[in-house]
Amino acid sequence: MSTADIYLIVTGVLSIGAAARLTRLAVDDTITAPIRDAITTRGDTRGGTWAWASKLVTCTWCASIWVTAGLGALHWLAGDTRLYLYAVAALTASWLVSIAAQWLDAPPPVRQHEVAPLQVTHQHVITDRRR
Repeated sequence: MSTADIYLIVTGVLSIGAAARLTRLAVDDTITAPIRDAITTRGDTRGGTWAWASKLVTCTWCASIWVTAGLGALHWLAGDTRLYLYAVAALTASWLVSIAAQWLDAPPPVRQHEVAPLQVTHQHVITDRRR
């Protein structure tokens, strides 16, 4: 494998991470919530292109296609420059930090307790403990 091949692989992986981060920014982050709310309000009242845009900013799968197309066009315009590589590396790092933060801030898993639904007492009466 040549250095050029490794560079293409690294650029591709970083572009995927950048697309994931930009999609999350457009669809889920609170910093873009006012813009999303304005677009969905107009989409609900006016329809047409606004309804399409409303669906776009609320659907992760829908937005990711357009974000990836924009990143592809940007890469085509910018070429293999260090600026593009640094930008997608920063976006990918931001995406990885957000995943780590979600994982670290998540509550611990609930421990499962075994509950016997039926219990036989000393009088040989079966009681239902599920209720």
